[in-house]
Amino acid sequence: MSYLSKVRRREGRMADVLYRSYKGLQHVSMPDIPGLYALLEQERAARRHIIGWVRRKFYDEPLFRRQCRTCGPGLCLYDGIPSVWGGLEIHIGSGVVMHGTATLVGAKVCASPRLVIGNHSHCGSVFSAVAGADIVIGSHVLIANRVSLLAYDSHPTAPGPRRAGEPAPAASSRPITIGDNAWIGTGAIVMKGVTIGEDAIVAAGAVVTRDVPPGKIVGGNPARVLRSVPDA
Repeated sequence: MSYLSKVRRREGRMADVLYRSYKGLQHVSMPDIPGLYALLEQERAARRHIIGWVRRKFYDEPLFRRQCRTCGPGLCLYDGIPSVWGGLEIHIGSGVVMHGTATLVGAKVCASPRLVIGNHSHCGSVFSAVAGADIVIGSHVLIANRVSLLAYDSHPTAPGPRRAGEPAPAASSRPITIGDNAWIGTGAIVMKGVTIGEDAIVAAGAVVTRDVPPGKIVGGNPARVLRSVPDA
């Protein structure tokens, strides 16, 4: 048995003293030295920023571009690389912001599922897009965190085929289109076949099952028109 094991079991007076001393050290607090710790705080923030920038520009963004059919300049990725599944064809404009927590899925039963994101649009954290028919996002669109665009059912509605693990038929998919300058709030779900007009706003948590007219604000489940966007 090693002496360290004896200390852990506090076997003997010296082992007990060492054990108590070790436990006491766990509660020791260093005095606050404003100048020193202010400098260390700035050093930590700068180091994390520089390391994060280098990783994004030389690793995450080049690897993600390789998964896109087309990708314009100025792509900005945060928190890693989005997950891409199912042979999705991705077209991204210039100045687009995305997060590595995004999940982008193309239905395998469809010939060429596409996701198109226009210039200067922002897709927030935990964004998900499931495409069979096309999902087209316009320019200057703001998509908040935890938003889902579901253009394909993934599973059949009949219990037998679903239990057998069969996919939903390709014909069940319908496109989703989001117009320029639209804003999709946190946690919103946009269902297949929906067109969201230019300048429209979808409230947080809304479930959009039918078209949203341009310049309107919708909310609720199912989403309904609440009012017009000021100065739209």
